[in-house]
Amino acid sequence: MSELDVLIEVLVVQVAGSAPTAIGDSLYLVESSWRGSVGGGALEEALKARAITCREQGVGAVVEFSLNSDHDQCCGGRVTAVICLVPPKAARWVTGDAPRLYGWDHKGWPRILGAWWQGHWQASEVCDEADLATREWPEGMCAWKGQMYFLKRTASRHPLWLFGAGHVGAAIADVACRLEYEVSVYDARPEWNAATRFPPEVARYIAAMPPTDAVGPAPAVLIMTHSHGLDLAIAAMLLARNVSYLGVIGSRTKPALFRKRLRERGFAADDLARLHMPMGFPGLGKKPYEVAVAVLAELLQRRHGGAL
Repeated sequence: MSELDVLIEVLVVQVAGSAPTAIGDSLYLVESSWRGSVGGGALEEALKARAITCREQGVGAVVEFSLNSDHDQCCGGRVTAVICLVPPKAARWVTGDAPRLYGWDHKGWPRILGAWWQGHWQASEVCDEADLATREWPEGMCAWKGQMYFLKRTASRHPLWLFGAGHVGAAIADVACRLEYEVSVYDARPEWNAATRFPPEVARYIAAMPPTDAVGPAPAVLIMTHSHGLDLAIAAMLLARNVSYLGVIGSRTKPALFRKRLRERGFAADDLARLHMPMGFPGLGKKPYEVAVAVLAELLQRRHGGAL
């Protein structure tokens, strides 16, 4: 890696008051390309400019930014960010969003000390503490042995299963991938469930029905296949399983018919109360991306505890 290729990272380690960013948000620069975000606006532009200067000088920095009138901001909060030069060995930890540990004190600039890569601790070239990997680190910033440390965990990915690879399914997958959802698409039609129709990170399954051996966190489920009979069969199967959200696309008449048929299959009122049909916030339109916005807005509201 040449001097011009040196990767540099900006990482938010502390937020006080109101601010457009959160602890753990980061962005990094490879050559002339920025990836990630620390909130946008004047805050992000100021941190980018400082990071470029740091890269040119071959140093890191701890930066405090006040969101006040001096910076044409009225949020009133305060953000502390660290700027780190990323050594060649550590570049894959940053681009791969591995859980990683940073350290700094009043004598030196912030450094990446190591990461848990592929399940194992790996120390960076600048790490001189032998017992860092054995300590139980709290998430976020803490002090230890006269030095500040920050543990950045991998960003949470929220499982989202989409049944139906049509135009609405493709639009939802496109937006959901940008919102930290781990998207899986199920559709037995290979001409629709094709790699060219979805972002590369989407897992595609040429199958109509849900997997029977799924493990991990309960997924949010959205059902929008080409067949109302198939929609009903999938909904019935998943009503009996642990899902965080079960939504079915529907017109005015479809929900009443589905609930009638599900009652006939033995589902009780408590079961049917878990069924979101039609799914998403109402009145936002019927075009694929309008439906995507309506549905994902409801999922985001639920993810963040009911606050828009």
